[in-house]
Amino acid sequence: MKKFNSFFVSFYIRKNRNKFKNYSVFCCIKLAERSTEICISGSIQKTEWDIGKARPKQDNDYLIKLSIYLDTIKADLFNIYLDLKLTGEECNTQKIKNIFLNKDERQLTLLQLIDKAIEKYQYELAKGSIKNYFATKSYVERFCKSKYKSGDISLKSLNYNFIDELKTYILSRPIRLNDPCENNGCMKHMERLKKIVNWAFEMRYIDRNVFASFKIKKKRYISKRLTWEQLRKIEQKEFHLPMLNLVRDLFVFSCYTGMAPTDLQSLKPHQIHLESDGVIWLIYNRAKSQVEATVPLLSPAIAILKKYEWRKGNLLRETFFPFVTNKDLNQNLKVISELCDLGLQLNFYAARHTFATTVTLLNGVPITSIKKMMGHLKIESTMNYAQVDRSLLSKDMMLLQKKINT
Repeated sequence: MKKFNSFFVSFYIRKNRNKFKNYSVFCCIKLAERSTEICISGSIQKTEWDIGKARPKQDNDYLIKLSIYLDTIKADLFNIYLDLKLTGEECNTQKIKNIFLNKDERQLTLLQLIDKAIEKYQYELAKGSIKNYFATKSYVERFCKSKYKSGDISLKSLNYNFIDELKTYILSRPIRLNDPCENNGCMKHMERLKKIVNWAFEMRYIDRNVFASFKIKKKRYISKRLTWEQLRKIEQKEFHLPMLNLVRDLFVFSCYTGMAPTDLQSLKPHQIHLESDGVIWLIYNRAKSQVEATVPLLSPAIAILKKYEWRKGNLLRETFFPFVTNKDLNQNLKVISELCDLGLQLNFYAARHTFATTVTLLNGVPITSIKKMMGHLKIESTMNYAQVDRSLLSKDMMLLQKKINT
């Protein structure tokens, strides 16, 4: 029995419950008075085991190979123990056993790892996020088919060169014709793959994290938002098609509440509260982060709620607004933009930016209040939506000038 700072590894046999009455070889891992065991081999005779040495006898080739195999197991277990101690991770017998039994996961390929991660994330992430992971897998799959005969790559063969070439491939080979993936979209795919590889490293499926030195570099774009004049144009426009009117109402409601399309589509009557002071509140947890958003409603948002109030019914699980797919939302917004002659191509997230900047920040609402209403954990996230522009700077400086003059 070998000892290393109270860590022990030993082997023994135990009789099986079968008609042949043969024995199984077990490995005992002991650390700080706690122990666990692993079944190593299911068939050995009692006469083939040296009880004193706790080893197989060297009587034939099979027993010699089994003895070498046990030495390999002991070495693997000690290496796992040392790795945990050196990295400062929690170290106990069950964790050592789990890492040892997962050693077969090191034979995974990259596409198998992505499938394994998606299976794990489907219980942790929203459906829309899972859909994005499948898009990332599609790019990786196409790249591997173009590069390797097997159409895949083993985890142990991953290196930085693979990552760099994959990035170039994503930027130059769009999945959909005439719809190239630009820098930020590419970085989103690389970000997801980096998360998966980081997880594989933490699970010890791989010995080194090839993404450790890869930096996610996104370009910052000034997001689209509406001016008051543009927002009024949309509000006052009447359309002949019911779908256009519905999409317009959803968009305007988001402009006055900051709701993301996913949250808006799942809005339920019980998330709308009338307080004793007469203020109507919108209180919900965001689907993306589960952070609570709290919004006192302005009159244009209240008017839209009253328009669809008949849908409330008696079931709390019924959504307040009729469901519209993201595809239909954005397609109809393009039509609305043209009919209203806005001079820009709308998407639904422009409403969230309009709420943060045009409706609230430019009218003196503090950034901390905007953060709470938009359901952000960090003020930095809110700053991406609430943009300080020249009109706000001018307004602030004119107020300062009045103070100086007086």
